[in-house]
Amino acid sequence: MYQILILVASCSKSHNNDNSESNIVYSVRDIGPAGGLIFYDKGYYSDGWRYLEASPSDLCTNIQWYNGHNYVTGAYGTDIGTGKENTKIIVNSQGSGYYAAMICDSFIINEYDDWFLPSKDELNLIYTNLCEQKIGNFNCTWYWSSSEYDYFQAWLQIFEYGGQGWWAKCGVGYNNLGVRAVRAF
Repeated sequence: MYQILILVASCSKSHNNDNSESNIVYSVRDIGPAGGLIFYDKGYYSDGWRYLEASPSDLCTNIQWYNGHNYVTGAYGTDIGTGKENTKIIVNSQGSGYYAAMICDSFIINEYDDWFLPSKDELNLIYTNLCEQKIGNFNCTWYWSSSEYDYFQAWLQIFEYGGQGWWAKCGVGYNNLGVRAVRAF
């Protein structure tokens, strides 16, 4: 019975943090296990991951960051490796609905369901390592990050020229705010 449980656990693709994918060495811009594009390699496994993979296409455009509730969620992580926790904080704070973090949290592709909205610095790496290299079919000009700026605004990346800034969480005034999900493995 113990061997059966191990076999079942090792077959799971979703939330795979057991490093079974660590036998494969990836390079930035390779296709990852979920079919997305590798945009970051920290060089070693720690905290259950080494690589960050961006979804193969935009999940949506013209979307707001929040769920209609303008308040501080506490998703202030901006560093590489903070997007996953930010997304959990946002979803727990905002609840159900159709908004950037929830779309990523609900995303499933090729049986992988561990996607999240990238942090400010993770999103900048997507721009630098994929978009600037003309890889990834980026359709939007502005993309949301999971990094909250303040009560009214959240960080975004401007894919037209690589700048970063913040914008109203409701997205009003700019109608091409997109979402690209990422996962860590």
